[in-house]
Amino acid sequence: MKKKHIFPFILLFAIACNKHKEKFNPQLRDITESVYASVKVSPMESYLVYANKTGIIDHIYVEENDSVAMNQLLFKIRTVEADNQMENAKLDVQQAQSDLKGDESLLKSLTLDLEIARQQLALDSINFLRQERLWKQNIGSKVEYDNAKLAYEKAANKYSALKKRYAQTQINLANNYKKALNRLEQEESTLKDYTIESKIKGKVYQLFKEEGELIHPQEAFGEIGSTKSFKVEMDIDEVDITRIEIGDTCIIKLDAYPNQVFEAIIDKIYPKKDETTLTFKVESSFVENPPKLYNGLSGEANIIIAIRKNALTIPTEYLSSSNTVFTEGGEKEIEIGLRNLEFVEVLSGIDSTTVLIKPKL
Repeated sequence: MKKKHIFPFILLFAIACNKHKEKFNPQLRDITESVYASVKVSPMESYLVYANKTGIIDHIYVEENDSVAMNQLLFKIRTVEADNQMENAKLDVQQAQSDLKGDESLLKSLTLDLEIARQQLALDSINFLRQERLWKQNIGSKVEYDNAKLAYEKAANKYSALKKRYAQTQINLANNYKKALNRLEQEESTLKDYTIESKIKGKVYQLFKEEGELIHPQEAFGEIGSTKSFKVEMDIDEVDITRIEIGDTCIIKLDAYPNQVFEAIIDKIYPKKDETTLTFKVESSFVENPPKLYNGLSGEANIIIAIRKNALTIPTEYLSSSNTVFTEGGEKEIEIGLRNLEFVEVLSGIDSTTVLIKPKL
C-alpha cells in the first residue's frame, strides 16, 4: 500500500519545485556600460610651499583657510647673519661710490696732480723752445739748453704717467663700484630667499610648521591651492584603463552630498601606473560645480563608456560565467554586448520569447 503513494508524492514535489524557480523573459531597455572609480576632489591648481634656506621660522603671516594673493608674504626665516652681510655690502657700495665720485676721492687728487703737471709741462715746454731758439742763434750755453730740454722731457713724462695712472685708477674704482653693487644685489637676492611668498592666488589649505620651528628646504611649510576651480581625481583599475577616453562622461556621487549626483568630463589620463595601488590616475572637471567644494572630498564615480538604446537585456544573475543561460528548453550559449551591475545586453542566442530560469547560487 505504501508503494502506491510514492510516485504521486514525487510528482507533487517536482511540480512544487518548478513553481518556486525564478523565471524571466528578456526585455528591451536602454543599457549603459560604465567603469567604476574612486574619487577625490582637489583644487585645480595647488602646490606645496617649501623654504629656500635652512633656518628658524621667525614669523608666519598667514593662517589656515586664509585667502592669499599672488606674491603675498607667507613666512620669514630668521636672518641675523644675512642681515649683517647685507649691511656690510651696503657699506662697501658707499665706500666704492665715495672712492669713485666723492669730493675726497683718489680721482679728485689725481685730477689736481694732473693739472699741476700739465701746467708745469706747458711752462717747461715754453722754456725749452726759447732755449732751443737761442741755441740755434748761438746765444746762451749748451748747459742751459740741455737743462731746459731735460726739464721739458721730465715734465712730459710725468704728465703722461699721471694721465695713464688717472685712466687706470678710474677703471679700477669703477670696477670696484660695480663689484660692490653686484655683491649688494646678490645679498638682496639671498636675503629674499629667507622670505617666502605665494606663487598663486588662492587659499591656505594647510600649514605644517609653527613659528620658532626649524625648517629645511626638503620640508613642506604648507599647501596653497585655488578656491574657485576644482578637479576630480579618480583611480582607475589597470584592467579598465584602456576602456576610457578623454571626453567620457562621469556620473559622480560625493559622500558630502549623499542624495545628489554630479556630472564631470574626463580631460586628462596619466600614462604611468601607480605600482603601489596598481591603478592609473585620471582627472575630470565638473560640468557644474556642487554648491560647496572642499579640498579632499571623496566619493565614487561611474565613467560611461557606452550606451545602447532599446537593447535586449537580461539580469546579470541569469548569466553564468561561461556566457550561458538556463531556459525551459535547456542550457543555451548566448553572445553578450554591453553589461553593467544589473543587466547584460544579449546580441544573439535567445529572444524576448525565451523563458529563462535563474540558476542556483
